[in-house]
Formats: sequence, C-alpha cells, structure tokens
Amino acid sequence: MSLRLNRVNEAIEHEVNRILRTYFREEMVCITAVGALVSPDFKWVQIKFSVIDGNASRHAIKFFSKHKNFIKQKLCEKMQLRHVPELKFEITNAIAHGNRMIDLLDTLPEMEI
Repeated sequence: MSLRLNRVNEAIEHEVNRILRTYFREEMVCITAVGALVSPDFKWVQIKFSVIDGNASRHAIKFFSKHKNFIKQKLCEKMQLRHVPELKFEITNAIAHGNRMIDLLDTLPEMEI
C-alpha cells in the first residue's frame, strides 16, 4: 500500500472519530472507529468500528446506516479529496479483544528481574 493511501486511511479514521465525538457525543459513548481502508481508486472507504458493549452492536449498525450521509458530508468538508468516497461500515471486535488480552496479562504472575 502506498504512503499516500496510508495517510488518507489514518486521516479518515481520525476524522470519523472526531465527527462522532463532536456531533453524536451522547449516542457514541461506546463506539469507536478503529480503522479505515480506502480503495486504490478512492471510490469507497471501509470504516471498521468497534463497540465496548457487545449489546450495542445492533444499535451501532442502525446508527451508521441512519447517519452515513451526514458523516460523509462532514468528512467532505474537512478532507481535501478530489472525490468523496462512498462509506461502508464494518463492525469488528478489536476493543473486546484488547480488553481480553489485558485481562489475560493481568492474571499472569509478576516476574522478578
């Protein structure tokens, strides 16, 4: 993947999180964008998001389908892209997986150095 695509991926992920924190603070307490993958032709972007509470995943999917155009509009205002990509949202369990790893590490006995 090119350096430009990596930078665009990171910028889109950062902006989507900023949009969620700014405009949807009450609704998005447990949802975080954890990655973005832009197609090489910039026609679409796949945004991966994770939820802290597993029960909120259905709410998150409904939320993103309802507010996709608003998020795209705000992303267009902030990003300097020639074409605004179509947004696709995909749920992942990255936060739950990370929390599980932290719990496993906490159960390990401390090693003396």
